Amino acid sequence: MSESVLLIAKNWPEPNSTAAGRRSLDLLALLQTRGYVIHVACAAEPTPFQTDLSALGIQTHAIAVNDADFDPWLADLAPAIVIYDRFVMEEQFGWRVQTQLPQAMTLIDTSDLHCLRVARETALKDAQPIDLFNAIALREIAAISRTDISVMISQTEIDLLHQHFHISRDKLLYLPFLVTPPDPLRQPGFDAREHLVMIGGFKHEPNRDATRWLKTVIWPILRPLLPNKCEMHVYGAYADHAMNQLQARKDRFFIKGRSADALATLSQYRLNLAPLRFGAGQKGKILEGWLTGTPTLTTPIGAEAMASESQLGYRPSANPSEFAQLVAAAYHDSARWAELQSNGYRILEQNFARNLFAQPFLERVDQIRATLSEHRQANFWGRLLTQNQYRATEYMSRWIELKNQLQREPMPSAAVPANPSPSNTSTIVPILPR
Repeated sequence: MSESVLLIAKNWPEPNSTAAGRRSLDLLALLQTRGYVIHVACAAEPTPFQTDLSALGIQTHAIAVNDADFDPWLADLAPAIVIYDRFVMEEQFGWRVQTQLPQAMTLIDTSDLHCLRVARETALKDAQPIDLFNAIALREIAAISRTDISVMISQTEIDLLHQHFHISRDKLLYLPFLVTPPDPLRQPGFDAREHLVMIGGFKHEPNRDATRWLKTVIWPILRPLLPNKCEMHVYGAYADHAMNQLQARKDRFFIKGRSADALATLSQYRLNLAPLRFGAGQKGKILEGWLTGTPTLTTPIGAEAMASESQLGYRPSANPSEFAQLVAAAYHDSARWAELQSNGYRILEQNFARNLFAQPFLERVDQIRATLSEHRQANFWGRLLTQNQYRATEYMSRWIELKNQLQREPMPSAAVPANPSPSNTSTIVPILPR
């Protein structure tokens, strides 16, 4: 019988809405090639935009947090590998997995390093130096330490975890977005394209900030540098009232909402913009620009973990005037546009080609599985954090589970434990938007 892999997902994957959804499917497809049977379990509500996982040969399961029924179900499924979709899922379910399946190999897919993203956001909004050692870091680094492997999408973040948090590189496994580079001849050329585009889900705060900054600061500088008919189109799932209010027809700035097919949408535009002021990890919006042959201009934060300045062929800038000049020059100059397009194709081949990264990743997973006892023996801090005195998430979950049970099946008041926390019984930790 084939061995199985279980992904405990924060949300049902929506690759057309979020880069995180694309990332999850990349990882699962890769493990399928090794013969694993893939299962995805999620406590979130289904959405009309989630991928049909059954069409990909993936089995799905609805689960609940703080629910003891998860334990026998997990023991019966008995996956060889359990993947946590970001640190909050490890906090919720990690102790249950360790109890029921101590022999299962555990991975955490960070998607991006949340403590870094939050540190940059706080520093920008408060005009303070970046504080990496924040409250999110305490939780995220603990979850990374408790698992056998962290699958990292950014070499920058691997270096940061090693240098600042002393996480062994043996626990950090690099896996970028995986693509098959497209055929350049199938993409529309310079003259067949018009207007500017930006794309990114509005549940993700870096995208919301980038849209506001683009509209209020960059666009007033950039618009006079472009042809009178040139428009700015911003696409993103889950646009709320605050985002829709940024639309200004007289200024040729449009909030377009969700795109049914991001690649088809991007291929219509002359330039793709990613004016990110904070964030972390790799950026799906930039990758999709390159995949559609749409030259993409971004900031240093956007370029991080994606490509070097020499590969891009320009110097990313967070200065609004410099950014506007970069965009205007590429919009008007067909030769410059073609150069940037070629650079994008080359970056895909050098930094994201599936054949460069898939096999080394799978071989490393096999190697760690084969020597799991030795690998865990060397992970002292992970072993320490699973000791009783550091298992607060488990005991809080057990308390919520019992409280929920008592609410369903009333017992004498003396049997109800004292309330050690706020009354929210649905979850034990806040889950950050993605």
